[in-house]
Amino acid sequence: SMNIRGAGVAPPRWSCRVATLAMFLRLAASLCGVASSAVVIDAMKHDIQQIQAGSFDTIIGKFRDDAVSAVWYYKESNAADEKFLDEYQKVAKELKGIVKVCAMDCERFAKFCKDVGVGETPSVMIYPPNPQPSYALQGELTSKRITNVLTKSVPSMVTSLTADNEAAFLTSDPSKPKVILFSNKPKVPFMWRALSAEMVFKRTIKFGFATEEANAELAKKFKVKKFPTIVMQRGGKGEQKEVYSGDINFQAIHNWVNLYSESGMGDKVAGAAGGESGSDEAKPWLIQDIPELTGPSHNDVCFKSEGLCVIYLKKGGITEAETTMLTGLKNRFTSHLDGRGTVLKWMWMDLDAEPNLAEMFEISTVPGAAVFNPHKRLRFTKLDDEVAADETSISALIDKIMGGDARFKMIKGGKLPAWAVRAKPEKKKSEL
Repeated sequence: SMNIRGAGVAPPRWSCRVATLAMFLRLAASLCGVASSAVVIDAMKHDIQQIQAGSFDTIIGKFRDDAVSAVWYYKESNAADEKFLDEYQKVAKELKGIVKVCAMDCERFAKFCKDVGVGETPSVMIYPPNPQPSYALQGELTSKRITNVLTKSVPSMVTSLTADNEAAFLTSDPSKPKVILFSNKPKVPFMWRALSAEMVFKRTIKFGFATEEANAELAKKFKVKKFPTIVMQRGGKGEQKEVYSGDINFQAIHNWVNLYSESGMGDKVAGAAGGESGSDEAKPWLIQDIPELTGPSHNDVCFKSEGLCVIYLKKGGITEAETTMLTGLKNRFTSHLDGRGTVLKWMWMDLDAEPNLAEMFEISTVPGAAVFNPHKRLRFTKLDDEVAADETSISALIDKIMGGDARFKMIKGGKLPAWAVRAKPEKKKSEL
């Protein structure tokens, strides 16, 4: 006959003994703390990167010049380490992709742990960028405290933009894309600092920080109407502008910026005469509506590209009203001449600062205006001596040129007189 489970038939005696023994072993393990504790870092569940003694230099050591890292030294069977695992995971999750948050088992790699000075565990060591030395974090090991220490250790390569440095930021290093965070908060956020200090980006991208209050004109220039907004400027003359439309988080922004980081790998760019110019050379005239014509700027604003140069001539600096008037003329004629093969480039020149060119133009009424043809045979035409430059007279001069009625004067010897040598403005340190 068969024994049927649940039919009141007692199980074999050996089965009861096995069950009792298993229960006893579990109870003993629980009471003694033996074999019940185990630090298990699961790659599918945790964001902590496990490292070995042999991989320390590959993962952390070789990146000390650029990166911030943390290592939790633990003992797999230690109950205190098992309890700390969830706390440390919070750090790894929050700083994922930004800071390397690693762990090493000191029961497997006892010699390495001893060599770096690990005693009791859990022990967390911080590895800031060189030349700062690594150090063990003392005191209470909470996720909030560890995260704060790591975020403060991340360096900043961000330029805080002001009216004084905006033009230099946007026009120096022309091969490097410029990425600007427009914010309604006064401080550079950690995420932006971390992006700027990323190992590749720190060499290939320039990161700027602008605030709604301090950079209103810059926001207007980039057509920023809401905050935060991230914009990128690319191209040798900053002609390509793109507004970021993705999620505001480190990885998403990193992926977007990374699409353009390769274009900034060079440290030097070709100069006007085919030579090299320093990568830090600022060219504010590249982003100005009505740039000043000077020795350094003349190739970019007039001589290198096709078209006629419309030059507003005066003594001293240009006023805001004059800039507005000239910008209006520029926009009007650009639209009017579109598709007709004629290009006009607009600029101004200080006759007091450029005495040699003032002598060449022979302007008797100030402000004056001249239209210069910089190609092949250098020549120019200008307003009549008694006529001052304004919207009406400049328009009439251009109409005269378009109608073929203007008389151009050849420059003696076919060569421009010498430009004035001007002192370079002193560089100011950016506030980071």
